[in-house]
Amino acid sequence: MAPPTPIRSVTELLAHALAIEREAAERYAEFARFMADRERGELADLFARLARLERDHARFIQKRAGPLHAPAVIEAEVRWLESGPPEPAVHEWLARMIGPREALAIALGAERRAQAFFAELAESVDDEGVRRMAREFAAEEAEHAARLERALAAEPDPRVDWEQLYDPPGNATE
Repeated sequence: MAPPTPIRSVTELLAHALAIEREAAERYAEFARFMADRERGELADLFARLARLERDHARFIQKRAGPLHAPAVIEAEVRWLESGPPEPAVHEWLARMIGPREALAIALGAERRAQAFFAELAESVDDEGVRRMAREFAAEEAEHAARLERALAAEPDPRVDWEQLYDPPGNATE
């Protein structure tokens, strides 16, 4: 999720952060609906809580930045599910195909990318205000990733390990 141009100001950082938070809020709300439709209340609740957190972050950023709009190029860079303009058909297809582990993995990947983006920025920028804010944002994204990692670890893997099934450990086949 590297920016197309270097970020040199707090305003540029806030534009990126705003786009990241808005995309996350939308996808988490969408994943909450997907999981509710599958009667996975615990995951629907997790995604709904994360959606609220991301919306709160976006409101905080918007308030801090004032009348700021993230350029479309930034919004396209931070999308979780497509690289071009959002397509309702993609989301409709995803709603029918995505499972709990896939939703958690998509969300975890996005949080890790956002965390890495802010952490790398904090290490590379000269402006102390940008550095401090990027570190704050990186820490928030790391917290979100940790929640998702715990949820993913607790989610059973639906794939069958056929080798294990036919040759369990301790089975002397020789």
